Amino acid sequence: MEISKESPIEYAENLSEIYSNNYGMETRKFKGQFFTSKQVSKYMVSLFKINQNKISLLDPGAGTGVLTAAFCERLLKSNKIVNLTIDLYENDLNLIPFLKKTLDLCKFKLEKNGCLVKYNIHKQDFILNNGKGFNKSNLFSDKKYNVYDFIISNPPYFKISKDSLHSIAMEKLIFGQPNIYALFMAVAANMLKPKGEMVFITPRSFCSGLYYKKFREWLLNNVQITNIHIFESRKDVFDKDKVLQENIIIKAKKGIIKSRNKQLTLSVTKDKSFNNLKCFKVQENNIFYHRNGDTYIRVPTSLHEVNILETVDTWPNTLKDLGLEISTGPVVPFRTKEYLIQDIPKPNDSAPLLWMHNVKCMNLLWPLAKNKKYPAICICDKTKHILLPVKNYVLIKRFASKEQKRRLCSAVLLGNNFPYKIIGIENHLNYIYKINDNLSTYEAFGIAVLLNTTIADVFFRSLNGSTQVNATDIRNLPFPKLKDIIRIGKLFFNYGSNNDQLKINSIVSEVLGISIKNK
Repeated sequence: MEISKESPIEYAENLSEIYSNNYGMETRKFKGQFFTSKQVSKYMVSLFKINQNKISLLDPGAGTGVLTAAFCERLLKSNKIVNLTIDLYENDLNLIPFLKKTLDLCKFKLEKNGCLVKYNIHKQDFILNNGKGFNKSNLFSDKKYNVYDFIISNPPYFKISKDSLHSIAMEKLIFGQPNIYALFMAVAANMLKPKGEMVFITPRSFCSGLYYKKFREWLLNNVQITNIHIFESRKDVFDKDKVLQENIIIKAKKGIIKSRNKQLTLSVTKDKSFNNLKCFKVQENNIFYHRNGDTYIRVPTSLHEVNILETVDTWPNTLKDLGLEISTGPVVPFRTKEYLIQDIPKPNDSAPLLWMHNVKCMNLLWPLAKNKKYPAICICDKTKHILLPVKNYVLIKRFASKEQKRRLCSAVLLGNNFPYKIIGIENHLNYIYKINDNLSTYEAFGIAVLLNTTIADVFFRSLNGSTQVNATDIRNLPFPKLKDIIRIGKLFFNYGSNNDQLKINSIVSEVLGISIKNK
């Protein structure tokens, strides 16, 4: 065998590039393949505490073996003499020759240092091969589980349906249409030895949302998350594949330590270079957020943001407590295309139609032309069930652009200022309303101002890494006392049109007696 002079990790990364050049992005995207860079791999491996001389390592979804190469390279640099057994799963047969080359190089270099190395490449689906026993009550009596000291992975990323073989194998954790990467995390956690450690890089979508509720509950009852790393850039981590995704690295240890003062280490970098790495300790209760029978994993990016979480956590209400509800706009354009109108609406015949572009921070701009977004919709038997009575609403954009600084953007629709009786709200908007009543003007402005503050945006971002603002997420947001909301709304309303961010933050600071930094 010809031995490369490159380091194992450089060798594996070069093989990834060769493979990527031969198999296009569409092919790899279909399989959920996004290869890990050497910088990210080295950081992930650095999180492990390696003390033992006999080591079992698992790399599910191994690709060309970059992560395993990084692990082996760390052992080489430490000059540690170990007995190392590696299991790797890769079911893309086109990748197997590349993976074997990486493992042969790792084995050669480690054994040259006096180590004993054995590796097994499993050409199987990791979930289907190991997840079948997941729903059994006697899972941990099976020798197949509970066997690894360390597990490292950048799992595949694609959605699975409820009736897929993967979902059936893991039905205990399935709700809706989750992503396969979460199943990799669960099966891997099952295969750790007591006090064993796993490090994963994944999207952070599992930290919130209904699809991952069962998974979060299971995960937090079976492992202790000790480290979370977040990248400020959404586009840098897998930049070669032009992936726009908020990714995190988590380290977890098998078993739960019961302590009131448990801490996690959070770390932040702008990108995958890991320059200017910031680390800070956080109490566990600031990260695991319990609301409405669910648990979320929050990811603040600084101690200042932790202070914001602590402040907002003291607010006593949710929308439900305030007698309010939030819904998603019922007008879906492609389903109502024949009823959309280009002209300004005529009373009784047509109604205004509000889109995302009509909502600016504290401003509702209608009519406002954009692309081919129709400003009105017919009033007829086919549309009456999706149209709403005109009254006071707080409107919230459901989506932010990929790199937009602010996630939350809301405005107020005042019924008295709108010369129509019926209105359409398009599906990319959420709207808050009072159940069986009408929001007062000051209530509506108070809620909208709060949602547009820096403090609410930081709180929301800590909960949700998506660019989507779901109604469920807003339902779970804390709000202050109603009298404070009304006072905030009154102050803003009396200030008139001065609705810049500084003014919004200063009003909330004044009423609630808190300090808000302006970004």
